[in-house]
Amino acid sequence: MPIDPEKLAKLQKSSSKKVGGSRIKAKKVIKEQDDVKLMETLGKFKATKIQNVTEANFFKDDGKVLHFKRVGVQGANDYNTFAFTGYPQEVEVTKLIPDILPQLGAENLEILSQLAKQIQEGRTPQLDKEGNLAADDEEIPDLTEGQKFDEVE
Repeated sequence: MPIDPEKLAKLQKSSSKKVGGSRIKAKKVIKEQDDVKLMETLGKFKATKIQNVTEANFFKDDGKVLHFKRVGVQGANDYNTFAFTGYPQEVEVTKLIPDILPQLGAENLEILSQLAKQIQEGRTPQLDKEGNLAADDEEIPDLTEGQKFDEVE
């Protein structure tokens, strides 16, 4: 019996999903083990879901922000542990300022003015380890004989 190459190619193409006769392969679902382990650990800590959190922002050192639009927050106060779950977007600070401004209090106005200056100068805002804006205008003081470093301003 002669083999038709076109018919054979068509059968091979359609058989990639089929096993045996006419049964179709089931798609294997791969679970992320990290997520499972994280949820197990949070369960051990007796973490509870914190309600009424609509968004979260994490400010990075390079001036960008990890912005969570829909975020799930779980917290275990006894262990000082909080977990934020969701899909973050890396966004520039300038895009989020209109949304963040009403949430900040009067104590942050100085930080906002410094941030605005840095943005107007065309620089990306830099944050120090405490989350405050890094001061670029600090110079190394000159030491004179007989003075200690801490006394010089």
